[in-house]
Amino acid sequence: MASPIQTFKDNIRPAKLLLQVYSLLDTNDNIVSDGDLVEILRGVVQANTEEELLLVYNEIFLGLVRQGAEIPRASLRRGTLAHLLRQAVVAACTGLDTYLPALLRADLPIVITAQGRGFVSSEDETVNEYLSNLTFSLDEVLRLNEDPNSAEYIANKILNLTNFSYLSTHKGIHVTARFLGIEKPWEMISKQLNRDKKELMTIVNETVKRRNDIVHRADHDQNNPQGDQQEITFAWAKQSVDTVENICLALDEIVEKRMKELQAIINAR
Repeated sequence: MASPIQTFKDNIRPAKLLLQVYSLLDTNDNIVSDGDLVEILRGVVQANTEEELLLVYNEIFLGLVRQGAEIPRASLRRGTLAHLLRQAVVAACTGLDTYLPALLRADLPIVITAQGRGFVSSEDETVNEYLSNLTFSLDEVLRLNEDPNSAEYIANKILNLTNFSYLSTHKGIHVTARFLGIEKPWEMISKQLNRDKKELMTIVNETVKRRNDIVHRADHDQNNPQGDQQEITFAWAKQSVDTVENICLALDEIVEKRMKELQAIINAR
């Protein structure tokens, strides 16, 4: 079974691929269909003189689109290629959405076993808010007194909340890390990355908000759904994808170290 971080890497790979494809196809709308180079390539591919050829080239790529591809010139313009950037943002958020629950599923039982009822602080308002809908029936409470797998049962109850509450905002990352025994999650993540904590949280929240606009409103702003579609640039999309990836990599390193400490406590009993 793949580790949570490996699953995340598999899920964010399409986001990075979409950015790469955009870089290959972006010509700043300078799509060539005639000229000496087109005619040279026409001979190379043995296309007849009536076939329309579209030359796509920039500093890193040279490509020839033949008529049989049925790709009109408009599909290669930046306005259309921007959809690749939007889907990269969506894919990055999907990676985050799947990584955090997978991390809890793998490691939360260890935390509960090592720390018992004190595995999470009751003074953390963000965690308390997240757990406000968590309830145990009398039958469940009696069962937990005798169940040798009580840690896994409690972990699964907490994980079930993710069906109703996404973890992918900065608060969700905080809650995940706190469940896993990390005292000051964003301080530790920012230190691990040598980045400003507020900047990281802002980028995560803006990326998730933009994902929601893309998926639910065709990238119209939630505050102005009848307005024009929001513009998106390669630089913004890449920053969003890279930041999500770096945060998850940093969190995984932090959690891995903490799990080794907690497992040592369990083994010493």
